[in-house]
Amino acid sequence: MVAPVSTTAALNAPPEWALARVPGLGPGASARCIERLGGGTVNEVFRIDSAAGRFVLRLDGAAWRRPGVDRMRELLLHRSAAAGGIAPAVLYADPQQHGLLITEYLDGRLWQAADYDDVDALRRLGERLYALHRLPAPMIEAFDPWQVALAYVRLIGAMPDVALEAPLRRLQSICAGLPRDRAAMSVVHGDLWQGNLLQGSRLWLLDWEYAQLSAPLMDLACVLAYYPAAGRHRSELAAAAGFDAYALQRELSERVYVYRALAWLWHLARGETAEPP
Repeated sequence: MVAPVSTTAALNAPPEWALARVPGLGPGASARCIERLGGGTVNEVFRIDSAAGRFVLRLDGAAWRRPGVDRMRELLLHRSAAAGGIAPAVLYADPQQHGLLITEYLDGRLWQAADYDDVDALRRLGERLYALHRLPAPMIEAFDPWQVALAYVRLIGAMPDVALEAPLRRLQSICAGLPRDRAAMSVVHGDLWQGNLLQGSRLWLLDWEYAQLSAPLMDLACVLAYYPAAGRHRSELAAAAGFDAYALQRELSERVYVYRALAWLWHLARGETAEPP
């Protein structure tokens, strides 16, 4: 396993060098409001109000909190989604400087677990995924879940123990059979848990750290892996996203296992306990 997780004190406020990048906070200007935002476990996130408006400032959390994050990939895919009106606009980014990201602030409420058992909410999510999956995709490396799994295993320990062997064998078998046709791949969000969905003037998708270029079906699998209650309405969710859940039942079930396995390994890589898939 990785070394025991050390508790790193969360930032009470962003450092001055980061605040200076916020619109309206040039020399001599002060923030009207600095509010720490919740919703995630990976980053340090703040609402910043200035004379120029309201903004969100994001900085990296501790390294153990964000295994597998690639800030350059995130920025490319976030900008693609923002251009399509699906994600908040990116106003400034410096991936090499502590993951600094400044976006517009959007009013709304974060989803709760109950939203994933609400057929109307799931239809809205499906419609947003339909739009996302039809955006032009940047030229980046395609998602390879097996390689991601191996990277997590390296963080967990050099040699997997017996508890990892059976799930990894099944995961490897499924991944070996996944189609690799790049022409059929699109931008996928990849982390559709409740803290990353904001219902406001429209349904916005937040936090693009784990976005990928992959098969669109992976986003549906993500929802069903994280929230089994959504399975009651999988046909409505799938139809809104442009799929036939019954025709794709086997492919969808396999990808649900992929997500559950990767989520399990992700928690282990962070030094946390988690139930195997």
